[in-house]
Amino acid sequence: MTKKILLFDMDGVLLTPGGYHQALTATVLRIGKALGIPAAELTEDQIAHFEALSVTNEWDSAAISAALILLEAWRFDPDICLGYQPLTADVLTDQAPKINAFLDTFNKVGDLPTVSAYQKITRENPWLNANQRDYLEKILYNSRDIYQSPTLPWHQETVLGSMAFQDNYGLEPRLNIESFLTIYDRTVMSVETKRIIQTWLGDHDHRAGIMTNRPSSTPAGYLSSPEAELGAKLVELDHLPLLGSGMLAWFAVTQCALPDHTFLKPNPVHALALMQMCLGESAENGLKLAYDLWRGEGIRGDWVKFNNCQVTIFEDAVKGLQSGKAARTLLASVNVDVDMHLIGISNHPIKKRELEKIADHVCPDINQVDWGEI
Repeated sequence: MTKKILLFDMDGVLLTPGGYHQALTATVLRIGKALGIPAAELTEDQIAHFEALSVTNEWDSAAISAALILLEAWRFDPDICLGYQPLTADVLTDQAPKINAFLDTFNKVGDLPTVSAYQKITRENPWLNANQRDYLEKILYNSRDIYQSPTLPWHQETVLGSMAFQDNYGLEPRLNIESFLTIYDRTVMSVETKRIIQTWLGDHDHRAGIMTNRPSSTPAGYLSSPEAELGAKLVELDHLPLLGSGMLAWFAVTQCALPDHTFLKPNPVHALALMQMCLGESAENGLKLAYDLWRGEGIRGDWVKFNNCQVTIFEDAVKGLQSGKAARTLLASVNVDVDMHLIGISNHPIKKRELEKIADHVCPDINQVDWGEI
């Protein structure tokens, strides 16, 4: 019988990422108040626009938003900057930062959106002085470094809650709040959809896994946070193999001497390694096999078990579907044919428009999927 594998993205597919969106909104508003720009409020449309551009890591979108807030603040106070201690500065202007205008022309995002944002912002604002450029570089180039970023500690304390933030990072909490993931995340799946998936998984030839760019647990000695595991537990799919950004970063840095973002979606290693995990490989071995295939050293014997396999990817962002397409191409290079189905999940017009360019089908949510066709 044909093997069938389902690869689920987490946020926007299995659950509504209310916690991340609320944390991002709260963080940007807090940054705005600290810089004298109290109208710095991200809308849901702006968040969706970030995600449609494949800026799906809130660490990056928070940093980019902070940079755009600073552009407004510096027109009134050229020396203002962020302090680690949250504060409310005197109001400089009631004008909002020009986030929409930036996103409408952010055409070359690349693998590191904040680096691309820095290049765009500095190119289009020649009035910035050397100190301002240096400070923008500090914010945008360190968006994912909890110990160097001026914005990330505020965001992560909001996401994890003050106690877990201190336990995980060893940093002094400043906000005295509960985890926004616990408060605001909600499962998308209906009781009926959960029943259908569990019944489907009862077939020995049916497997599934969770492919997410959320931070995840890692081997001892490498810093990450178990946000992916919290999400899997919430949707009651914590028994499935899960591959998050923590393990991908750990493997890239410690095993391959590569930048920590290398294997994140849209890189095919993400999808390929999780496919191996779905058929019983450990995360480390699955990543090693995927890495070898990616760099042209894979052998057919490691992948022949996927020949004629049907793989269906459920994603709310283009880059996850790109990971699947690239994985199929690499498998074809070792004469392994995979029947790949790409299903976009979104009811937001901006995201739907981008997903329709690559997906085989786009559904409003996972409960609307025609499971009889899977």
